[in-house]
Amino acid sequence: MFKAKPFIMLILMAVFLVTTTAVAAAGKPLAGVKVVVDAGHGGWDPGAVGVNGLTEKQINLQVAKALRNCLVEYGGAQVVMTRTDDSYVSLAARVQKANAAWADRFVSVHHNGSLNPAHNGTSVYSAKNGSAASHDLRDKVQKRLLQMTGLRDLGANTANYYVLRNTRMPAVLTEASFITNPTEEAKLRDPGYLWRQAYYIYLGLVDHMGY
Repeated sequence: MFKAKPFIMLILMAVFLVTTTAVAAAGKPLAGVKVVVDAGHGGWDPGAVGVNGLTEKQINLQVAKALRNCLVEYGGAQVVMTRTDDSYVSLAARVQKANAAWADRFVSVHHNGSLNPAHNGTSVYSAKNGSAASHDLRDKVQKRLLQMTGLRDLGANTANYYVLRNTRMPAVLTEASFITNPTEEAKLRDPGYLWRQAYYIYLGLVDHMGY
């Protein structure tokens, strides 16, 4: 009888660990979900540039990092970043990293640009040949971003973007607003504004996953 006690203790410890893990995951709507967060542009590729010099690559990275934090801290998700600094990463390398990670979802963070400085609005894209899950994720994120930005709805659209058509998981590309709009560019310099963008993208993911 005495010899069986260590074995029983091991069983009890295993049960405790499983129970503790389950409790810790409770309230984490994206627990067990792996998301690739892709900060568009970077390095020698600035993306769109505002009239006062703010570059898209900068704010894409800030929003991407904030989104990573929201996904991990609030959602309990696993996150893979395609870049974490101001470095150039090819489109092929971004896709390869996402596919190699066997991720569940892919979110590419961008901001739009136009030759018309008055132009502004919010749009989110999925691939033209994308899955129903991709289109649903796009619609959910678009709805949430519009709640946050309050800008003109430029639509939940489809596009033939490389990172959307070549990733194996449901994927979207966000264009929250136009950096080339001077009023918007000023807002995009506010870290709090960028954090809210990230948080509402996160909420769109949560909505999509059906929590």
